Amino acid sequence: MKLVVVYDTGSLAPSRIAEAAGEIGCEPVFAVADSDHGRDMRPVLELLGPVVPADAVTELKAHRPDGIVTFSEQQLVPTVALAQALDLPYHSAADIEAITRKDRQRARFAEAGLEAIRFRTLTSVDQVDEAVAHVGLPAIIKPVLGAGSRNTTVVHTPAECREWATEALVTEGSVLLEEFLVGRPTDAPWGDYIAVDCVATGDLVRPVFVTSKFAVAEPFRERGGYGGRSVVPPDEIRAIEDLACRAVHALGIRRGIADVEIKLTTSGPRVIEVNGRLGAWVDDLAVRSATSDPAAVAVRAAVGADFDLEPRYDGPIAFHYLVIPPLWAKRVRSLHGVARLRRSRDVNRVVVLAPPGTPVDWRLGTRTHAAAVTGHVDSHDQLAEAVAAIEEVDWIGYE
Repeated sequence: MKLVVVYDTGSLAPSRIAEAAGEIGCEPVFAVADSDHGRDMRPVLELLGPVVPADAVTELKAHRPDGIVTFSEQQLVPTVALAQALDLPYHSAADIEAITRKDRQRARFAEAGLEAIRFRTLTSVDQVDEAVAHVGLPAIIKPVLGAGSRNTTVVHTPAECREWATEALVTEGSVLLEEFLVGRPTDAPWGDYIAVDCVATGDLVRPVFVTSKFAVAEPFRERGGYGGRSVVPPDEIRAIEDLACRAVHALGIRRGIADVEIKLTTSGPRVIEVNGRLGAWVDDLAVRSATSDPAAVAVRAAVGADFDLEPRYDGPIAFHYLVIPPLWAKRVRSLHGVARLRRSRDVNRVVVLAPPGTPVDWRLGTRTHAAAVTGHVDSHDQLAEAVAAIEEVDWIGYE
């Protein structure tokens, strides 16, 4: 059995993919994108399986693969084309726009009776006045394509909307202006949103793992998440999982894993967006909390093998917390006290993402986080204490 893995930035660790594939006697064949990351990782990939250029269809066909998958957001569209060329089941060409474009998602959700959030797609600043009149204010403005909270903010006036649209359209082909979903009152450090990763096998869509979130930093910068037990009550989690599965089905996803972000409002859960691949940190959180095995589910679903979906909730609570530069910061000036943070109770690992001299810009979202801190605790009270301890350590200087 062989699985084509279209590999690029943002992918699950190659060793983890190979491990999950090896459990069912499956060999990964890495179809590597022509990118800096793909070229840098080629020596590592070659230790784990055959490596083929992502556009080498004839060479890939010679491997006679049984399935195809990607864990990279930017490779979703190319993987659809490659799956068609290899005659392998994956997201369909008819659905990929709805899976990757946030405006098409909104239209699909409305058609399915799932959501009716007001939105407009902007390709020119000249469209701002009509869009504001339709959507109302305050509103969220964000890129139509992409992930990681890049160029995402809330606007309160037409002038502010025009300013942000002008700036965003310099680098984005189009932006989305949509109704602002007001989260329900939530005590820090917990977030008013949550994510559910789901797996589709034909018309059946089931939840795999729930990532509870920490409160975002202004304006909408993610601080990471935790799992498997959530501060959200179990009966509410079941309703959230059901909504997530219906959202995945509405987009036409019939094979593989998708990640659904959901806002927790006073009137109930509302869909923020769907990403057509495994969510960030999901596999790590699930494995460290001994809850489930998303990598194994993704690999097995891709090749049509059976998989187990019986999550356990008697393990520790694993967390992945992101240290975020202040809005005014332009560069990391200094770094000190990392050893002290690593010695903190409940902290397993500290990864510096922006060493001294690194430019930072909040508009780039998750791409300019300063550090990631991972660990595990036994209770939500301990987790709140761990987050407070991380934030109290004065260890990064900015300018």
